[in-house]
Amino acid sequence: MLTQALTRQFDSTPAGTHRRRPRHASPWAPLLLLVLSSAGTDSSIAAEAVPVTLAEVRAETLHEQAVLSGTAIAHRRAALSPKVDGLVTELFVDEGSLLQSGDPILTLDDRLEAHAVDAAEAQVQEAEASHSDAQRIRDELLRLKQGRHASETDIRSAEARVDMAAAALAAERAALARAQEVKRRHRLTAPFAGMVVARAVEVGEWAKRDEPAVELVALDRIRVRATLPQGDYTRVGRGARAEVSFDALPGRAFPGEVFARVASGDDRSRTFPVLIDIQNLDRLLAPGMSARVRVDLAGGEGRVLTVPRDAIVARADGTREVWRVRQEDGIQKAYPVRVRVGRAGGDRLEVEGEDLRVGDAVVMLGNEGLKPGQSVQPRQSATEPDTAAVN
Repeated sequence: MLTQALTRQFDSTPAGTHRRRPRHASPWAPLLLLVLSSAGTDSSIAAEAVPVTLAEVRAETLHEQAVLSGTAIAHRRAALSPKVDGLVTELFVDEGSLLQSGDPILTLDDRLEAHAVDAAEAQVQEAEASHSDAQRIRDELLRLKQGRHASETDIRSAEARVDMAAAALAAERAALARAQEVKRRHRLTAPFAGMVVARAVEVGEWAKRDEPAVELVALDRIRVRATLPQGDYTRVGRGARAEVSFDALPGRAFPGEVFARVASGDDRSRTFPVLIDIQNLDRLLAPGMSARVRVDLAGGEGRVLTVPRDAIVARADGTREVWRVRQEDGIQKAYPVRVRVGRAGGDRLEVEGEDLRVGDAVVMLGNEGLKPGQSVQPRQSATEPDTAAVN
């Protein structure tokens, strides 16, 4: 209305009349410019509402954690070779083959051993017959002794022959078992479930018992070997909880457990190996992947305020801040709050800030380039469904 009035005042010259430029500016001109400027500013602020995703400041119990770099290694790895030398006649696997415990890997030519087993079985049968005959003679002499038709010497000799036949039978049975074992050793089977990652023989080649034929890696569990600073060596023990992320699988974290810390440090870096085991039933992880480990440290538990990692904004001067959102006159506006960052708990970080309270809403996504007092338009978050609006 004021703008219209001023406009009418300046346009009050009748139509068709030649207007002369006034020698001095009207005293209303500065006021007109101020009003027009204020109206434009209000409309620009309303138009500059930035869409953001909000998260809630929470109070959580966190464990102090050490952040380590590591590499995935095989939990079980075996270079398998046959127990005897021989010609490979059958090969059942290739690189990438998945095996269960007991599955066949290869067979060597065992025809000579099969003949040796047949001969040993025949020797056992002969020894069994001799043993049975010796028992029959002894039993007949014992019956004759009751009628005083057999001497004590004959009976003792018969019993001795029974014992010798039993010993001969035992020896032949042992020879048969040995022949059967030698024949079995011409077959190589998987000692545990896993994947064949290397193969060094082919059908028709001569395999040796001291040269690996295949390499088998277990995949049901993966072990991460990380380096632990000497200052945290005494604070990480067997069974400590860990969380592991892999560059090959961004956005995913796998729960793990410390298997052991190895008491053999590096003289130059003063670090010690620590081994973390992770379940890998879906076989997403493989040896050789780079890993980032967060492991709980003993004695570091506390109740603290936390925000999502993405809510932290790092400034060029090294300070960090979060953008807290408040409602003013029906408009939601964002203001920076300087914070100090502490421990990590999964995707959330411990923060300390004088003006930060439990339940405050902070900008998690869309905090790039915000200005103090900037109006924002919250949008629904998949991870923070209850913080889409600030009351």
